[in-house]
Amino acid sequence: MFLISVGAFFLYEPKVMAAPLPVHGEAPDFRFTDTRGEAFPSDTLDGKVWVADFFFSTCAGPCPAMSGHMGELQTHYRERTDLRLVNFTVYPDHDTPEELAKYATKLKADTDRWHFLTGAADELLRVAVDGFKVGDPDNLLNHSQKFILVDRNQKIRGYYEGTDPEEITQLKKDIDRLLREPVPAKGSDNT
Repeated sequence: MFLISVGAFFLYEPKVMAAPLPVHGEAPDFRFTDTRGEAFPSDTLDGKVWVADFFFSTCAGPCPAMSGHMGELQTHYRERTDLRLVNFTVYPDHDTPEELAKYATKLKADTDRWHFLTGAADELLRVAVDGFKVGDPDNLLNHSQKFILVDRNQKIRGYYEGTDPEEITQLKKDIDRLLREPVPAKGSDNT
């Protein structure tokens, strides 16, 4: 009888809830230009879970691997209308909306869900360094290889090495956690 009771205890042991993802700060406000040449303000992402990174279209270093992982996220979450991917260029002199549109086409990006943004260099630097706390404050092209996970309330919830498959696996798990959270009510300030 004792063995049955012990066995039943382990079968019905309550699941321990994982601690919530940490909050690393607020995602910065911005207003950039997308591949269609249209304004893309940060409030477009309100109520969405999103992943951001910094790149440039002619990069021969880590950017192709990072873009490949973004493409993997696009495919993995193709059915999720509440997830967005956002790439900020660090080479706005070259990466015009037209160039970004070509790059997006090359990646087979769904630009309704995977956004490529450009704007003034000083504003891009502000968003990277002051807002997301990544990159080199003295040289925009020395960009971070981090993917940044942002929740529906515009809170930064994680940083992941964008070239590391193991970190991308963890990013997916954390995205799944955030996607399970309820959508905030309009005007609420939930964390």
